[in-house]
Amino acid sequence: MTTKEPVLLTVLIETAPLRWFVAGVTLQGEPLPLMRSEDGNLRDYVGAAFDEQVSFLRHRLAGVLQRGCDRLWGRRKKPCQIVFVADGPFTEAAAELTPAVAEHFIQWMVSPPCAFFIAKGGFAANKKPSLKRIAGELDSTHQGALESCLPALLEAMRNDEAWELSQGKQSGR
Repeated sequence: MTTKEPVLLTVLIETAPLRWFVAGVTLQGEPLPLMRSEDGNLRDYVGAAFDEQVSFLRHRLAGVLQRGCDRLWGRRKKPCQIVFVADGPFTEAAAELTPAVAEHFIQWMVSPPCAFFIAKGGFAANKKPSLKRIAGELDSTHQGALESCLPALLEAMRNDEAWELSQGKQSGR
């Protein structure tokens, strides 16, 4: 049996274009871009009732996690922690939406555990974002790896060729 390298399964959410990226982050802080969505992939929550927004986002992001796990497994890696980082609160929604979605994943993703952050000031390329924890915990070693890797991941987000394009569900609108 081959041992799989533990990594942080990391989902980056851009709230203006309503898209996501999923990557691995090694415990040494190396980025592993995996997959991205098209702009608008998260659009279906906009304008829906609050409970429908939470339901849509938790289902869509759970699918993102599954695809990320599949891609990591094929690279002989496995998640030891799940991390969400959004560039801000979900747009065109009540202020409670982001914490509600974050709490859902913290409650349901216990192995591996989950943490949810917002990058204060957004995702500026070549800039190390300051992270605000919304829910969950990330030990200092894992947080150090994430923070040291974020500038490289944000730079990779500007290069569509660095990521496999998701052929999953697209917005119905």
